[in-house]
Amino acid sequence: MEASPKNVREQIARSKFYLQRKDVLRSLRVLALGLDMLSGSQIFGRERIEISILMEEAVRLLGEHDAIKRAVPGGLSYKKGQERELSANLKRMADVLERILGKAQVDERRKRLAELDELVLAGQTELDKKQPLEARKFFRRAMDNFMDEPGLLVDLGNRLMLAGLVAEAVEYFQKSIETAPTDLRAYNFLAQCHESLGEGPKAEEVLKASLRRFGPNEDMLVRLAKLALARRAWSEALVNAQAALELNPTGRDAQRVAEAASERIYGTAKGYLSGQPAPPREPIVL
Repeated sequence: MEASPKNVREQIARSKFYLQRKDVLRSLRVLALGLDMLSGSQIFGRERIEISILMEEAVRLLGEHDAIKRAVPGGLSYKKGQERELSANLKRMADVLERILGKAQVDERRKRLAELDELVLAGQTELDKKQPLEARKFFRRAMDNFMDEPGLLVDLGNRLMLAGLVAEAVEYFQKSIETAPTDLRAYNFLAQCHESLGEGPKAEEVLKASLRRFGPNEDMLVRLAKLALARRAWSEALVNAQAALELNPTGRDAQRVAEAASERIYGTAKGYLSGQPAPPREPIVL
C-alpha cells in the first residue's frame, strides 16, 4: 500500500475504530502498519505535523486500554523518528495477545464440550433407568444450548429412537435437516421414525427429499419401493425397485419387491424382465 498521507490517516482511523469495538489485536496490527508506512514515507511539512498529532493520540488511546496497561505499565508514547521501533513493539504485543487469545479459545471450546458431554451422558443415564421424561429434559437443554455442534441432533435423536421413543426422536432429526441439510443420516433416521409410526406418506417424502439432494441410493430406493407396494401402487413400486437394481443387480430386497409388483402388473414375477411393454413409468421423485 502506498505510504501517502491519506493511507496513513486511514490506518490511524481504523486503529481507533477497532479499539472502540474492543478489538485490541486488530488495533495493534493496523497501527503498526500505519507506523511502518509513516517511517518509509516522504511526508513532510504541515501534513507530517497533522499526522504526527493523530498518531500521538492513537498511541495514547491504545496505551490506556487495560490489556496494554498490563503489558506495558509505563505506557506507550509516540516520538517522531522512532516509528520503526514503536511498530516493532506493537507487533510483538500483538503476537503475544494472539497466542493468549488462541489459548483462551481452546480452553473455552474444551469447557463447552465438557458441558455438552455432561448433558448427553446425564440424559442417556435417565434413558437407561427408564426415565424418559428426565432424559428429555437433559436432551432439550443440550439441543437448545449446543444446536450448532455438528452431529449433535442426529446423536440425540438416535439415542431416543433406540430407547423406543420414536415420536420424540422425530423433532431432533427434523431440526438436524433444517440446520445441517447435508447430513444424510438425519434423512435416513427420520424416514425410519415415520415408518415405525405408520406414517408411510411422510416417510416417502423424506426419502424423496434425500434422493433429490444426494442422488440415487439403493437402500432408500428399496424403502420407497416397499412403501409404494404397501399402498398397492404397483407401478411406482416396480419403478423404484428397478432403479435400485440398476445400482445393485443382485439386491435381494429390490428383487423381491420387483417380483411382487411384477405379479400384479404382468401376472408373473418375472414379467418385468420379459421385455413386454410396461405401464407408463411414474417418476421416482415427485
